[in-house]
Amino acid sequence: MNFIKSCAFPALAFAVFTLCSCERNEIHLVFNTQTVTPQSFLLESTLNASLPADSNMVPESMHTHVSVRSTMSLLMPYDNGSGRFEMKIDSVNYNSDKRSVDEFRNIEKYLSIRNFQFKLNHDGIITDPTIENALDMPSEDELNLIPLFLKAQPILPEKPVNLGESWERQMSIPGKGNSATTVYKTFTLQDVYLQDGVRMAKIHMGMKYLELPDTTSNLQLKSSDYVVGDGVVLFDVTHGTLTSAEMNIVAVIDVCDLVAGDTLASMNVNQKITLRNLQ
Repeated sequence: MNFIKSCAFPALAFAVFTLCSCERNEIHLVFNTQTVTPQSFLLESTLNASLPADSNMVPESMHTHVSVRSTMSLLMPYDNGSGRFEMKIDSVNYNSDKRSVDEFRNIEKYLSIRNFQFKLNHDGIITDPTIENALDMPSEDELNLIPLFLKAQPILPEKPVNLGESWERQMSIPGKGNSATTVYKTFTLQDVYLQDGVRMAKIHMGMKYLELPDTTSNLQLKSSDYVVGDGVVLFDVTHGTLTSAEMNIVAVIDVCDLVAGDTLASMNVNQKITLRNLQ
């Protein structure tokens, strides 16, 4: 009997907490980090990059798409309201117009073992991401799943909010070695509605950050101005889970060849990242 009470109480408290917030014409957006069941996600990234033509160079472009199905499971809930989760990779599909079919298969094999664990706070802040079966990470951003996941991840407000209210949060995205990129995100609660008996929240998400060069590489990418993103989040308030997130990112990236001691033409980058809950 005590076991049943201990299992039921967190879920009941979560439901009552969100209900009370709504009765005050406010909504408390929180991730369920204590009792959530395993969830299946589809993470997709489509990246288009182009180098403009000049007197010495013909225009070049690159198209890359990666699609990853994964299962996110709660490993351990903590007393402070956070939880330890694992993202297990189930399948990978990758293609690029600048790579061979053999390279596709090698990349898919590489990504398929990139399971990772992380600590998720109730507001969506993710810390301590740890990759299992760690190997040397290729420099290409689309082959690093953690930054893709974090760019799509919403950060919820620290207090209940009203419809139309905005908030600002920031997160750190780990890079190679001890480097990290600070990403600034802005959010606005656009709508709250019922869908099949489930309370849903529609949230606008904006993002900006500076692309920092990889100091371990001879070919460095950096942005002199902010990389900017714009997207929409659908959040399941009833169950405290992400339904979907979409982010469209635009950037102008400077490419520097340290070996040749030359800065190449700036590269225009457009990237679309989507994260969908398949439940």
